[in-house]
Amino acid sequence: MSYKLCFFICFFVVIAYGCRSIEATIPKLESVELKPFTPKESVMNIDLQASLSPIFNMVESNTPREFSGAEQSCEGISYAYHFRRAPFEFNTSPKEVLYTINGDFSLKLNYCPLCVTVLGNSSCTIPRIYGSCGIDESRIRYTMTYGTSIKLNKNYTLSSTTKLKNFKIKDPCEITFINYDVTNEVKEEMEAELRGMEEKIDKEISQINLKRKVDSLWRELNNPMKIGSYGLLNMNPKRITISDVQYQERTANVSLNLFFAPFVSTQDEAIANVNLEDMSTHQEINGFDITADFKASFDSLSAILSKELYNYEIQIKGKDFVIKDLAIVGVKDSKLVFKLVFEGHRNGTFYLIATPFLDKKNQLLRFNDIDFEFETKSLLLKSAEWLMSKKVINSLKEKSTIDLSEHLTAIKSNIKKKLNSEIVSGIHAETSISDLRIENLLLSSKHIAIRTSITGNLKIRID
Repeated sequence: MSYKLCFFICFFVVIAYGCRSIEATIPKLESVELKPFTPKESVMNIDLQASLSPIFNMVESNTPREFSGAEQSCEGISYAYHFRRAPFEFNTSPKEVLYTINGDFSLKLNYCPLCVTVLGNSSCTIPRIYGSCGIDESRIRYTMTYGTSIKLNKNYTLSSTTKLKNFKIKDPCEITFINYDVTNEVKEEMEAELRGMEEKIDKEISQINLKRKVDSLWRELNNPMKIGSYGLLNMNPKRITISDVQYQERTANVSLNLFFAPFVSTQDEAIANVNLEDMSTHQEINGFDITADFKASFDSLSAILSKELYNYEIQIKGKDFVIKDLAIVGVKDSKLVFKLVFEGHRNGTFYLIATPFLDKKNQLLRFNDIDFEFETKSLLLKSAEWLMSKKVINSLKEKSTIDLSEHLTAIKSNIKKKLNSEIVSGIHAETSISDLRIENLLLSSKHIAIRTSITGNLKIRID
């Protein structure tokens, strides 16, 4: 073999050795079950506004526009009346609904000063005297007002108490030829008739199916809600309480407290739906301060890191080192294990370990104590010690910090978008979120569990 041939063989052997891939063995990963956060029930106060228009429309449509009655007796005054009404005028006080009726009526009257009874038959001793009010002349005007107080019962049905507040006949009805004013008698008779309508109104209100809408909303709360690319928000509702009704113009206002234990997961998780139970005693609470738990899968965190570090180049002793991928693959010794794929002067894969750390003040997720995994370190000592430069570790520390505040802002925006819309038919939500912060994190084999605090206000309007 010639000298030149030996030289070229040695040269290619060196080049081949220098260019071969570095493939570290994946370390033995631990199986670490996620130690769940101690469940913390949160409470959200919701300002609930319900339009009274359906009730007003029901009262209007179910109340006759005209009605008649009569009182006949042998001796004294007998009369028959015919009432008409204009549309209801609805109003509210803080604790009841008021509806006023204006209208007019006419009367036919007759008078017998003395009646006698012969063989069981009664008759007037003289011919009856007949008269009228509001017939062939202006009808007699009246005004009346009902008041209804509506209560939401523990089983989400409605009950009400309706009272005739006042009834006034504006024009007296005096039969001049017998000098007798029958206004009071007619008023008493009409009041008896009108009070009979109180029970009918209350019965109609009790038949309003509010529980059907509440059940519909409850079922919707049990469904996971997708919040962009960040996963699924599970409201996990437990129970609700509702205050007494307050009225303002054509709206009934109540304060609703929702008790729930929300969490966000990057994977769909089956949870047992809780049936809507009867309400307990209500207490006033302002806004909401919610503790919500997120489950961030390693895949989702890896995607963030990989996007940040893709094609990131580091110069080490004149040699190129280019990161192509960085992914979390598991846990070892209570630390995260990262798989790093690189190109450049050498190609290959090695593994790092690091401890996740939450900077609560600045809302940053850092990876402290980054180091080469033991088997990777042994391999690099034998084949490419230059890769073990502190420059690699320091660069990774700097670039792998995740600014959670940016992602929390996006999550807030997604939640607000979902909760500022029509939730189900006829039910609309208006939400403001004042703050969303991460408070703690826990580690498992496949997830990092993150506990957050969310504060804000929520208003729901029922048409």
